[in-house]
Amino acid sequence: MPASPPDGPRVGLEHLLARPGQAAGWGRTGLLTNPSGVTRDLTPAAVALARAGLTPERLFGPEHGVDGSGAPGEAPELERDAASGLPTTVLYHLSAEETARRLAGLDTLIVDLQDVGVRFYTYVSTVRDVLRAARLRPLRIVILDRPNPLGFTVEGPLLDPAFESYVGISAQLPLRHGLTIGEVTRVLAAAEDVPVHVIPTDAPDGWHPQRPWVPPSPNLPDLDATALYPAGALVEALDASEGRGTALPFRLFGAPGLDAQALAARLNALPLGVTARPAHFTPTTSKHAGQRCAGVHLHRTGPPTDLLPLGLALLTALEEQGAARNADWLQKLLGVPSGDLPATPGAALHAAAAWQDAARAHARTLRPHHLYAR
Repeated sequence: MPASPPDGPRVGLEHLLARPGQAAGWGRTGLLTNPSGVTRDLTPAAVALARAGLTPERLFGPEHGVDGSGAPGEAPELERDAASGLPTTVLYHLSAEETARRLAGLDTLIVDLQDVGVRFYTYVSTVRDVLRAARLRPLRIVILDRPNPLGFTVEGPLLDPAFESYVGISAQLPLRHGLTIGEVTRVLAAAEDVPVHVIPTDAPDGWHPQRPWVPPSPNLPDLDATALYPAGALVEALDASEGRGTALPFRLFGAPGLDAQALAARLNALPLGVTARPAHFTPTTSKHAGQRCAGVHLHRTGPPTDLLPLGLALLTALEEQGAARNADWLQKLLGVPSGDLPATPGAALHAAAAWQDAARAHARTLRPHHLYAR
């Protein structure tokens, strides 16, 4: 019999382990997971399921792979998972046909991934691919739900369909969608006309202090990085560093030759919910690897609330100091034309206000897909 989880809210995985009879009739199963798919005592989902008599036939990984070792945009293939000994396959940035081919022979795919509540985080993109594969071959989809660490707050902008991409898969999802991965899947499943079964999580709105944080991807090592990720990830669209290759990803931002003191003063003059400290750093990987960068270290002054204004102000303040924009990538991340973004931090805050209103109005249309009270 599986061990009972410690006291405290359970995630979907732990609810399944407590009542494994729910899996009766699921047939041959696969498990889409990565290191974030663990019990509260940090047992990997595949191992915990096997102990409960629900051994998957194969593990599948999203971006970064089953073991989470891949860099951004990578999904390394491994022959076998070290913890469970099961064979593995990657499902990342594939066509529906190729995804269906890799899932051949299964009756049920169980999904246990920790999402972080932002449209451009690609785990929901892989789930969308799985749903489309289920339209091509019979396949039951079961989501073991987990909390949204950013909570239920919704932020814009909405996605212009002209900029749909793998980091923006659905116009139904605001930039910060305020949904759990189970609720996102319900939104996507309705659009694909595919049934989905979600095993709910307890305490879905934010992160419970009794639960250890396991990085869902290499550059989200803790909750502080995760809380700033929706804002800081917009800097990916500049030739400035967003802190990858440092000990403080999505908290350090800068580039060679910038004025750290002036950048910090520019941001600290605005009501952004952070204090910007002038900082110097040398990334070991990613942008400006091996080069001394000047910029800021962002320190949160409260819980995450509105993050879009912070991201827009940070991006435009860096541009004022000469950071160059990759307009195509910015359009994919934000989901709106690059030219719609004003040129100064103050003006960007005004644009953010209109995008927030539109996103929150749209979020009301997603209520039929909610699993939890707001």
